[in-house]
Amino acid sequence: MTKVLYLADTLRNGGAERQLALLVKYLPPEWNRRVWSLGGGSFAELIRASGVPVEVHERSWRYDLAPILDLWQTLIRRRPAIVHSWGWVSSAAAGPLCRLLGIPWIDGSIRVGWVPREHVFRARSALALADRVIANSRAGLEAWGIPGSKGRVVYNGVDPERLSPSTRSRPAGGPFTVVMAARMSPVKDFAAFLQAARLVTAQNSGQPWRFLALGAGPGRTALIESASDLIEKGIVSFVDAGLEVFPYLQAADAGVLMTNPDLLAEGCSNTILEYMVSGLPVVCSDSGGNREVVTEGKTGFIVPTLDASALADRLIWLQQHPEAAAEMGRAGSQRLLKEFTVQNLVRNTVSVYEELVR
Repeated sequence: MTKVLYLADTLRNGGAERQLALLVKYLPPEWNRRVWSLGGGSFAELIRASGVPVEVHERSWRYDLAPILDLWQTLIRRRPAIVHSWGWVSSAAAGPLCRLLGIPWIDGSIRVGWVPREHVFRARSALALADRVIANSRAGLEAWGIPGSKGRVVYNGVDPERLSPSTRSRPAGGPFTVVMAARMSPVKDFAAFLQAARLVTAQNSGQPWRFLALGAGPGRTALIESASDLIEKGIVSFVDAGLEVFPYLQAADAGVLMTNPDLLAEGCSNTILEYMVSGLPVVCSDSGGNREVVTEGKTGFIVPTLDASALADRLIWLQQHPEAAAEMGRAGSQRLLKEFTVQNLVRNTVSVYEELVR
């Protein structure tokens, strides 16, 4: 068997961590995999449950070098055939030693469609040393200027065990339900989502609406306070869904993802894929790789960033055209089952591994 060592900065609830867990779970058995992480989290146990060994080496403080020394010892002792890193810190720590030891190394830390303002030098240095760079969107490779000879796009996939795409449980005759599922931090524009709720209920006062904000994060308390009037009227609800959002998506009519362009551009959004597999038409901001996932006018709508009015207009259109909205949802589900599957995720990643092994 060919040994692959996966490196992560954390295994908490996040998009990259979910994709790492999917990959190691469904990777063919001829690839002997092990995960080494600088931080634990909910996905550590899920990965272990799939039979993959996981080592977590928490840093006791920001500049604690003990975990990095352990990583170097692991590389020297195990001598994996391939190292595949998923975070900026672990990439920077492993890259130079992989080059010194002659271990083929893949940097998979580009998970968004832009270049962050901090740690740019460290990230660019790691990317320069990598034998291959895997991003989950063309937008990510283009933002970092990765040449085609080195960069590969491997789109995210959705775990087939989580949901049958045909499963829906929306009650007939209920309010038109709009969901936004994301971490409640400044990078996700929940403010536009809440403003759209105000606009649609003001313009369509005779129609019942429900806006469901799914997620947790540092901005949740402030968002709840800002939406207190909408919560009292029963228009907006906040739910911390944990690792599993599908039960809420199955009862919704449309999925929204708005992103703050000053802080982030999306890569291949797990959230949008989950909307699509749930049969929801998508309304998202024109951010990073969203246009690689959402087909404008066919599987949903792409609106300008920070534009709550445009978001509200598209939601009203979907509410007023239920048959067209349902067809968009079906088209999105069909596209997901063709383009964004676990099988494609695994096959395309293995293809890169085989390049390096050869």
